[in-house]
Amino acid sequence: MSPPERAELLALMDANMVAVYVADTRATPGGAVAETPGLVMCRTPHGTVATNMAIVTGRTDAPNLRARALAFYGPTDSPFSVWTREHADAGLEADLGASGFHPIHREPGMALLPGAGRPPPPPPGVAIRPVTDDAGRADYARVIARAFALYGAPEASTTEHFARLAGVVGPTTQAYLAYRDGRAVAGAILYMAYGVGGIGWVGTLPEEFGRGYGRAVTWAAITEGLRRGARFTNLQASPMGEPMYRRMGFTTATHYRWFLATT
Repeated sequence: MSPPERAELLALMDANMVAVYVADTRATPGGAVAETPGLVMCRTPHGTVATNMAIVTGRTDAPNLRARALAFYGPTDSPFSVWTREHADAGLEADLGASGFHPIHREPGMALLPGAGRPPPPPPGVAIRPVTDDAGRADYARVIARAFALYGAPEASTTEHFARLAGVVGPTTQAYLAYRDGRAVAGAILYMAYGVGGIGWVGTLPEEFGRGYGRAVTWAAITEGLRRGARFTNLQASPMGEPMYRRMGFTTATHYRWFLATT
């Protein structure tokens, strides 16, 4: 990949990621978004530092970032994190410490380029279905709430994200579920933006790990994105999901760092 091609890939990954979180926040009851020059801030009433994020999107400095973040999150006393781009924000990351922030997490930004992987058959006895109605939405919310509880996310907070059908189905959004014996066991969502298929909220019930269900629903979302014309597929990987995505053909193009305010 040439330097211009890599720069375009990273720019599209960044843009898709921001669009995913903005759409996710706006679909959450009480969600609020502030899109400002160089910084997009998302907030939900019961969000955590993993869902209330101030995402750096362009040039800004640490004192200005801190002032804008506190003005947005402070009145509601909302916890939040600041997300930076490893490929674009090295100087800002160095300055954030002096402005009262410390790094807590480094998340892989991964891409699946055309021809990099091929979906295997679904596991035996599993049906992959798109979410189309409120019953499917409720199934999705239950699966993902339990899956993300393993990372410390309160189940009530995760469920809140999927209280509306618009959070899982829409013109640019489509959730999928894996069912075994009539029971939802895994889910994933496709978010189309900027000609890229973004994959989010991938999760499997803890007692169903290791059976290929998460991979199967992720491939369903990827396939639908390609059907809609996605140039490639993009996601931000959890520590548990990263090995699976590598086996599927994803490669790590960058990392995103999370920072917390210490003062």
